[in-house]
Amino acid sequence: MSALDRLPPTAREQVTDALTALETSDTPLAADAYPALYDPALRAHVTRELDAVGRVLLERDGTYLSGYADDVADELAAAGIGQLDETDRAVLTLVLLHAVAIPRARGQTDGDSWLDAVEFDPDRLSQQWSNPHLTKKAIRTSLRNLRDAGVLRRGHRSAVVPGPQFQRLTDARNELLWSNLVLLAAPDSLLAAAIRRRAATATGGATR
Repeated sequence: MSALDRLPPTAREQVTDALTALETSDTPLAADAYPALYDPALRAHVTRELDAVGRVLLERDGTYLSGYADDVADELAAAGIGQLDETDRAVLTLVLLHAVAIPRARGQTDGDSWLDAVEFDPDRLSQQWSNPHLTKKAIRTSLRNLRDAGVLRRGHRSAVVPGPQFQRLTDARNELLWSNLVLLAAPDSLLAAAIRRRAATATGGATR
């Protein structure tokens, strides 16, 4: 019998309700709306149930969502499971540059979340890049794919900005994604140099 099975029926139902909401919600859940998130003892059961399937409980300023554990995400990526195709990755990178990285560098946003983004005209994606594979049609198709997956904000007429799936990234994944974006957008910057030094130190390599 599992720890969950040993709970009283009401508590077990509360844990199950919280797990279902964590896995399906597009927005972080307020703890006071779910007894199993508000109560530390029940929240421990939620954490254990998620851990059993390779997921983790993520706290965001007193609210909660679930996401993949970093080691599980690495294994899935290595197996090619749940990966965006090459064109979708390229379009997503451009979206992050235009909607998040560039506005943040210009002081247009002051938050540190991927959702602190600035809407832009998606036509800029095809106007400023000469890659023959990123035609207007290919970009429109990728934007639709990314919206359907929740990687961009959902809705046919929604702004081209990061979507709810970015809230499911662990702190380590957030840092890695931002570091890679800095290295791409500003490879000669002081921040990029610091990122490379930190990476070299972590791997025991030489710094530049």
